[in-house]
Amino acid sequence: MQTEVKFSSKRFLLALLLCACSVILLQNNDLSPNASFTFNAICIAAGLAVCFLFFLPSLILKKQTDSDVLTLARRFTPKLRIPIAIFYALYFVYAALYFLLPYIDMFHTKYFPEVTPCLITFIMLLGCAYAACKGVNVISRFGIFLFLFALLTNILMFGGSLSELDFSHYSFELNGEFNAFMQNTLYFVTPSFIAVIFACCSGVTRNFRFRQPVFTLIFTGLKYAAVIFFVWFALGDYVGRQTYPAFVLSRVAHFGPFAGIESFYLALATMSVFMIVSLFLCCISRGTCGDGNRKCVLIFTLIIFALYVTATYINSVKEILVNPIPLLLLTFVAAVMLPAAYIFVGRKSNAKGN
Repeated sequence: MQTEVKFSSKRFLLALLLCACSVILLQNNDLSPNASFTFNAICIAAGLAVCFLFFLPSLILKKQTDSDVLTLARRFTPKLRIPIAIFYALYFVYAALYFLLPYIDMFHTKYFPEVTPCLITFIMLLGCAYAACKGVNVISRFGIFLFLFALLTNILMFGGSLSELDFSHYSFELNGEFNAFMQNTLYFVTPSFIAVIFACCSGVTRNFRFRQPVFTLIFTGLKYAAVIFFVWFALGDYVGRQTYPAFVLSRVAHFGPFAGIESFYLALATMSVFMIVSLFLCCISRGTCGDGNRKCVLIFTLIIFALYVTATYINSVKEILVNPIPLLLLTFVAAVMLPAAYIFVGRKSNAKGN
C-alpha cells in the first residue's frame, strides 16, 4: 500500500476537466438532431448547472472536514464502510463500461476494424490498471501533459475548420422542443461523474478553493459549446449521416494541403478515456483495499473486462450499460446523497466533541 501524499487540488481538478471533456468527444447520436446551436448552448448551461449541484455536497464536505466520503466512512461509520465501498466499486465498474463501450466501438470501426474489440479493450485495461497502481497523484501529473496535448488538438481541430464555417444555411435561431431539451440536458449532466471521483479522492488534495470546480465546469461548457458550434456550422447536414461528430470534425479540419487530424483526435480520446478508467480503478482500490493495492486493481480490471465481453455478445446487456439514465441515478446517490449524509454525521460528531 502506498502512503497518501497530498497534492495540488488545482492539478486534480484539471484532471477531472479532461475527463469531463471525453463526453463530447464520444458523442454519437446522443443529441436531438432537430436542436439548433443556440438551443444546445442552453442545454449545455442547464446540464452543467445540475452538475454543479451534484458537486455541492462533496465540496461542502471538503471545505468543512478537508476529507472525502471514503475516509469519513472509515472514521465515523466503520460498520458501513464495506457496504459503502461495495456500492462505489459497483458504480465505478458501471461507469467504466459506460465510457469504454463507445470508445472501443469508435476506435474499432474508424481505425482498426480488422482487430477484435476485446483485444483492444484488454490492452487498454492493462494500461489503466498499471496507472491505477501508481495512484491518483501520478495520474494527475499525466493530466498536465494531456492538457497541453488537448490544447494543441483543439487549436488544430477548430482552427482547421474555420474555412468551412457557413452561416448562410444555419443561423443562431432558437429551435428545439421540450423533449429535445430534456434529452440534450440529461446528456450534458453526464459529466457529473467527475463529482463522484472528487467525492472519493478529494481528501488527498491540498489548497482547495471553492472556485476551482466552478472554473472546471465553465471550461467544460466552453469546450462543449465549441465542438457543437463547429459541428453545426462547419459540417451542417453532412454530420447527420455520420457517426461520432467530433471525429468527423477532425477529418474535415485542414491547413492548406495538410488535411485531417483524426490521429490527434484519436490520441486525445484514448488518453481521456484512459484517465477516466484509471481514476475509477484508483477510487475502487481506495475504498476497498487501500491506495495502489495491486491485487484489488487487478481483480476489478478483470471484472470490467469480463462485463465488456458479455456486453459485446449480449446486446441487451450493452443497452443497459450505455443508458445514461441509470448512470445519472447512481451518480445522484454517489455524489449527492452519501456525501450529504456525511456532512450531517461530521457535524454531529463535532457537536459531541465540543
